[in-house]
Amino acid sequence: MIRRPLAFAVMPVAVTRALVAGNRNIGQVHASGWGSSARGMRGMAGEIFISYRRADQAKAELLYRLLKERGVEAWYDALLGAGEDWRTATAGALEKAPIFVLLFSQAASESTDIAKELAAATLEKKLVVPVRIENIRPKGAFLYELASRNWVDAYDDTEAKLAKLADDLAALVKGGPRAEAAAASLGATAQAALAKPKSFWTKRTAVIGAVVAAAVVVVAGGAFLLRPGSGAAQAGGYRTAFFGFTPTGDDPAVVSAAGIATEETFRLLNLLKVDVISRTETEAAHNGAALERADELGASFALSGDIRREGDLLKSTVRVMDVSTRTMIGQIALQRRADKPSQIAYTAGSASARMIGCIEAYIARDDAATLNAEAFALMGRACATDLNDASTSYRELMQKRPKNSLAPAHLADSLMWRLPQLPQAQRPAAIVEAEAAVKRAEEMAPDSYATALARVAFAVVQKEPPLAWLPRLEEVLARAPKPDEALMFARASGTAGQQVMELGRIKDAARYFSQAVINDPTYPNLEYYRSVAQAASGQFGAKDSLDRLVETRAVGYSWEIALTAAIFLNATDPEIVFAAAPADVKDVIPCYRDLIASLKATDKQARLAGAKRADVCLTAFDSPHVNIQAQSMLGDLDRAFEIFDRPDFTVFMWNYWSPIFLPSTKAMRADPRFLTVAQKLGFVDYWKQTKTQPDVCETAEERDFPVCVALREGG
Repeated sequence: MIRRPLAFAVMPVAVTRALVAGNRNIGQVHASGWGSSARGMRGMAGEIFISYRRADQAKAELLYRLLKERGVEAWYDALLGAGEDWRTATAGALEKAPIFVLLFSQAASESTDIAKELAAATLEKKLVVPVRIENIRPKGAFLYELASRNWVDAYDDTEAKLAKLADDLAALVKGGPRAEAAAASLGATAQAALAKPKSFWTKRTAVIGAVVAAAVVVVAGGAFLLRPGSGAAQAGGYRTAFFGFTPTGDDPAVVSAAGIATEETFRLLNLLKVDVISRTETEAAHNGAALERADELGASFALSGDIRREGDLLKSTVRVMDVSTRTMIGQIALQRRADKPSQIAYTAGSASARMIGCIEAYIARDDAATLNAEAFALMGRACATDLNDASTSYRELMQKRPKNSLAPAHLADSLMWRLPQLPQAQRPAAIVEAEAAVKRAEEMAPDSYATALARVAFAVVQKEPPLAWLPRLEEVLARAPKPDEALMFARASGTAGQQVMELGRIKDAARYFSQAVINDPTYPNLEYYRSVAQAASGQFGAKDSLDRLVETRAVGYSWEIALTAAIFLNATDPEIVFAAAPADVKDVIPCYRDLIASLKATDKQARLAGAKRADVCLTAFDSPHVNIQAQSMLGDLDRAFEIFDRPDFTVFMWNYWSPIFLPSTKAMRADPRFLTVAQKLGFVDYWKQTKTQPDVCETAEERDFPVCVALREGG
């Protein structure tokens, strides 16, 4: 039997103590945390409560990170503490935060839930800071509520405006000599908005207490609101009972890893809006077997895992069971270094949450009337395999679940990205099969993110220019995702980020990667890409993000991304990354150390000698994206252009990120040969026809480089 979810959850808003706006000692009101772990309190309440609509989560995250950098704890609901009841957590955060920041947009203006949050903040005399991130006129309850407020306009140059807001809020929270100036700055910003011609404030209305009070829905003595995207509505109607990770033995590293993995999994499942039943709830059901408890609570799936030690490794097995049939539908085996227990913990947590999210995405695009244990098992196998060996699972899904629109898209995607690794004789058949799969996906779901990704894979591997497919991908991404589309939306956003970065749109790349991270918090490489883009464009948070990722999740080529960002972008200390090196990359470390020493050399001949050594070393490790930067910075431009011009370089870059518009390759962009290669790759045609340009063309330093001149002059 397929279990359906319980009714929509409701979330209480606590009626809190009054706080007089403008209190000079506002910074003395500190949050109390909950859900502590070895990593600290991720769900901690803060001085500032950020209210926003799901569509604006990227801007909420930006403001949160900006405040964090300034030493101010903020709270927004994407950071719910693992294993904690999210209703209690949100109520506690709203109660303890003396400042309420509203990110106001069209989406927010349509939300009765945000209106209720705002009303609750007003009733409790919190300092309300409305921030317009879109140039729209508030209506209805928002007009009454906000008409007399000081405003911050951040709908243009949003990043800079939010950074200034974070400065002011930090000064206000911390007190001291800048507190009054910060308050005045916020007032001045508001006055500027009021002074604009034809402002929507020409008919300002005072807040009417009765109207404000009516915006709060009171139930059984407390205020409650229904948040969009809560619980069961999100994942197509299926509940997951999560039983946590069980440590095998009493090894401290194993016990620690199991605890962190449990915490991380629950946090990620909440971020993915999975209707998850926590281990606390399952234990409270009754004393029967795990699957019986899951069945009692109406769960469709049971998720569990274990962590154990075998020699120098910590190993984990993640399992997903079909509750109604008591059968296994998916299993993942993982292992990481024992001296870094957090690595296995975060890897297992990400894999667990991602697998559930993946299964539910498949379910949402299938024939609901025919779903059964066999179908779940097919989906589980597809979700438990990676891109390199999933083709068989996708073919099986296409055959046995012909109405599932994800399977053909994923098959095409898998076949095309595997194509360079296939023997030459097998490639024509793979191309034909991929092309047929893309056509089938387009017929079934032409506007889906998965279909868009399939088109991209086919186009890129076939060396079609960006103009042939990138505008369509960006058009698809302009549509906000449904909750069950989050993973595919994230991957499509990450793909767009990689391509626009290759085209020199670094700020747009950072935006796309941020979108990806928010919608798929289970895939750490997206965070690496975002950190690289942020560091390259001079944005916030790159170092902290990289340091955290290296410490907790550094595996595979993510480690190399972090290291090259450290070397070429000064995004973090290379020694931190060296210390986290996986065992299978140890041999390349001397190569990187020599490269760093060569980059520090001031003598031209010494740098050129270093360039030759780096070329030999990096070629042996097949690292052209690193080598092209090394050669450019060390002065061997002939070799840099030789690498840039190799036939498979564009495709290869997709496995990492494009270095050609990073600061490290500035010398190449000054060379006339760069324009020639950019023309050959179709970049120039794209820039001209889309009326875009690389970000570097906006700088005084590079505006007269050949590419920028050609674009400006239309040549």
